[in-house]
Parts: sequence; C-alpha cells; structure tokens
Amino acid sequence: MAVFREEIHINCDPADVWNVIGDPGNIHAWLPFITEAKMDGDYRNCQAGENGALRERILSVDNSTMRTEYTILEAPMPIEFIHAGIQVTADNGGSCVVWDTTVTPDSLADMFSPIYQEGLNNLKSQLET
Repeated sequence: MAVFREEIHINCDPADVWNVIGDPGNIHAWLPFITEAKMDGDYRNCQAGENGALRERILSVDNSTMRTEYTILEAPMPIEFIHAGIQVTADNGGSCVVWDTTVTPDSLADMFSPIYQEGLNNLKSQLET
C-alpha cells in the first residue's frame, strides 16, 4: 500500500473552505479532473471527462472536524483499494487543507498525487480571489 498526502495553505477562513469541500456532490466545482458529480445517497458518481466514470462511497462528512472520507468502488484504472480523506484546519490566519490517501497498487499514488495537488491549487485560486 502506498500512503501519500497533498496539502496546501489557503488564505481564507476554514469555514469558507469547508463550505466548498464539505459538500461531496460539489467536487467537480474545484477538482478539474472531475467534470460531473452526482450524489446517490452515500454514493458519488463522477465523470472524469474522457477518462471514464468513478463510483465512490462517501464514508463520512464530519462538520465538527471539517473532514470527509471516501473510497473509490469502481474506476477505469485497476484500483484494488483506496481510502482518502480531506480535512480543513485553521493555519496562520487562514486554512490548511490536507488530502491523505492510502492506495493499492502503489503505482497509483504517482497518478493520483498530481491530480489531487491540481485540485488543491485550483481550490486555492478560487477561494483567494
């Protein structure tokens, strides 16, 4: 299993960042890899443009800790296991967003890491304007 994390500081109040991240059905608004997302109960069905569809299960959305966790159940790539969480915390007058992930096979970490960092960079650009 590969374990990795991406993080970013955003000059924005944590509650404002959580308002975006804490809505699992809104992931396509800030993660460019996802072009469409629809919730079906605890399940999120995503379209990743020409890359195909993903079906995810939202494991938790905790407003008190500003953390959400999910797993990918179906994807166009050969995922054996993935568990990821995104958390917002206060950080030097702004926010720190951490996206931590455990994935198998290990080689998928090299694929997901830049996608997640691009999403965090996009989120920062949207919120700091």
